[in-house]
Amino acid sequence: MFKWKMFVGVVALLAATATVVVAAHSASADQPFQRRPEDPSVVVPGPEICTFSYSVHNFLPAGTRCAFDVTIDYQVTGTIYFFENPPRAVAHIVAEGTATGNGHTLIRTARFTETASPIIVFTDHGLLGRYSLPDGGTVTVFAGYDRDSILPPEPEVFHGNFFTDQDVAAFCAALT
Repeated sequence: MFKWKMFVGVVALLAATATVVVAAHSASADQPFQRRPEDPSVVVPGPEICTFSYSVHNFLPAGTRCAFDVTIDYQVTGTIYFFENPPRAVAHIVAEGTATGNGHTLIRTARFTETASPIIVFTDHGLLGRYSLPDGGTVTVFAGYDRDSILPPEPEVFHGNFFTDQDVAAFCAALT
């Protein structure tokens, strides 16, 4: 449903990898605590923590969303916490960027939490995308709760706001 599903596939792979790790003690109390050890045979107390960052660039040709070309660019950063009991990976994600068209720019923000749990169930909570309009209003791309299951395949559960025709009209009008 979302381009984020590509990300959650990575989270699921990382979660599966994290469950292989076994317990051990840190080498020295004087050393900074390494929450993501390079040696996979080392497990630290509490969740394993990793950070990530990547850029997204989308070009929407005229007629795709608006009557003119739109470019959407944003930077995604996050922290993933891997837990063993129950096994799951929880990612706290922030994305910030812009949408441009017709010489106008809108600010895009997103803040959400995604949980990947076995077998393969993804749950998103939060704001996956919102544009700030020049008049102080906002257009929401997605906000709320979404649960999607790959194995076993279960019906998608969604509660919240999704990008409607009215949102598309407001988005395009703000870039005109």
